[in-house]
Amino acid sequence: MTTEIIDRPHITDQNLDRFEKMLNNAMRELLDQADSAVSELMVECSRDTELIDSTAADINRTMNLHLHSRKSKLIKKIKDALKRIEEGTYGYCDICGEEISLKRLEARPVTSKCIECKEAQERLESLTS
Repeated sequence: MTTEIIDRPHITDQNLDRFEKMLNNAMRELLDQADSAVSELMVECSRDTELIDSTAADINRTMNLHLHSRKSKLIKKIKDALKRIEEGTYGYCDICGEEISLKRLEARPVTSKCIECKEAQERLESLTS
């Protein structure tokens, strides 16, 4: 009786489907939030306000724009992750090519780097900033 080694990907089709659904749900939620934020901003801008209220509204708008900028970056990361799923490269580090652990993908499904490469990148960034 010979033992045959079967080369299995570390991410099963079932896991890929789960990650794809998770990413698509997150994308829909972010886009819905963006739509409602734009509607709120339009209503807010159309109101007549006094100077103090206007200043507070400006601060609020600035904070909201910063938040939406962060959400916009997350949407791009989600799109990139979905593209990697489609291309068959999801779950592999884009720096070293090694497998990204399922535990890391479950914690951060948009990640494109294994923990070792991400930590090395962060160390390098801290040295240059």
